[in-house]
Amino acid sequence: MNIKSAHFLPGTNKRLGDKYLLLECLGDGSHGWVWRAERLQDGMIVAVKIPKDITREDRQLAEGKELLNVEPHDNIVQIFDMGRIDNEWFFIEMEYFPSQTLAQKLDDRERNFGQTYERLFKIYRQVLCAIQYLAELPVPISHGDIKPHNILVGERDVVKLTDFGSSALPEEIYVRTRENGGTVLYSAPEFSNVDSRKGSLEELLLGDIYSLGVLLYQLLTGKLPHDTPAQVQRHAPFMRPTEINSSVHADLELVVLTCLQKRPEHRYQTVSELLKAFDAASGKQLKVGAVAPVVQSKPDQDWSSAVLEAMSDQSYQKAAQLASQEYNRSKDLQALHQQLIALYRANRLFDFEKIVESNKSILLEGKLTQPAVLFELIVKAYLQLRNINQARFWLVQRKQVEEECTATFYLESSILGLEAKYPEARALLEKVNHATPMKFHILSQLVLVCEQMRDYSGAAAYLKAALRVAPADNRMKKKKELYTKLGVM
Repeated sequence: MNIKSAHFLPGTNKRLGDKYLLLECLGDGSHGWVWRAERLQDGMIVAVKIPKDITREDRQLAEGKELLNVEPHDNIVQIFDMGRIDNEWFFIEMEYFPSQTLAQKLDDRERNFGQTYERLFKIYRQVLCAIQYLAELPVPISHGDIKPHNILVGERDVVKLTDFGSSALPEEIYVRTRENGGTVLYSAPEFSNVDSRKGSLEELLLGDIYSLGVLLYQLLTGKLPHDTPAQVQRHAPFMRPTEINSSVHADLELVVLTCLQKRPEHRYQTVSELLKAFDAASGKQLKVGAVAPVVQSKPDQDWSSAVLEAMSDQSYQKAAQLASQEYNRSKDLQALHQQLIALYRANRLFDFEKIVESNKSILLEGKLTQPAVLFELIVKAYLQLRNINQARFWLVQRKQVEEECTATFYLESSILGLEAKYPEARALLEKVNHATPMKFHILSQLVLVCEQMRDYSGAAAYLKAALRVAPADNRMKKKKELYTKLGVM
């Protein structure tokens, strides 16, 4: 049965277009399915990920596209292909790797998984090698979502890292969001906010190193350093590994605690440095003896967990209400921050504006955990409301709390564009394009601003670049047709 309708639901022995025969559902999450499938062209068995929301743009669905043309690595699930089938369903074709997730393995600790340091170290070291490989590619990649659910463990404890939905290249301006509460518990404090994850290569990789510290902490103790997203965001005090498992060697504990430093500059600065320290410390640990089984404990739940659960379900108004209730009860600024994120996601921009205005003095007191992130969000909201004065006011506040970056240049270019100051807007966009070349949203903005300046040759050049990045984008394709008729292209 070959189903091409947009109402298609994957099922056993159904065909996905003329490309795959679906054989077995390996996973069914809120955002997509993963199927074991036969590639019809040659009969090869592969894994196919099918996002459920096919209305999103291809560039938003293209998880791990950076890995399509790189040399395979033993500890990373290989990505073979991705795109649209019949101009409807998006697919990501990956290596099929019979396995369980590390999360499933850890849940089975009572059945003798992870009773020895040797086994845990073998698994952890392969994860380190995978992250090191990504970090040392010619164009380095930060995974951004290191957790047991994204670590596959196959026969003889061979490990492969998967799920690149949060991966980022250096200086990405707006990266895919991460809404799952469990994910946040593995995040560095600076990336624990659910709105976005962005930064320089060094900043992104230092976030990965923190997550690697959380993973090692969990393998050694059966617990996470923090139980709730709010604790992560504040970097609340947590028990040292030896306070939970007294057999942990002091040198290995030091490796964990160095990774888990709140300030990124106090962590290991490269994965290679972490790997070297881990090898030395784990060697000493193995001389001490085997580790006793540690029972996996579930994290506590609090208001922030409930908010993030609602966000993960895309119940943004519910999330905003929960965060509002907590803020009214405790005056916790993190709850106010989460409320504004939820309102922005729900496109309740007038409610967003009302909350900002009624709490303006509080927001400006300097007590926010992540002021730069929140102020950028406020600027974006006011830009959508076309309130230029407030957008510029909050951009000034953003510049005062942290040095300027490509994100602030982009936001300022948007303000200048609304003010019809096109040459100034173009200059800033070209500055961003130079720092982060071949980003579709930058190139498409440059096309528009060049058109406003009547520089059609410049617009055509940026249009060609935009089509190289997103050849299927309908707006750019129509613009190309128009430019061709006008003789510009």
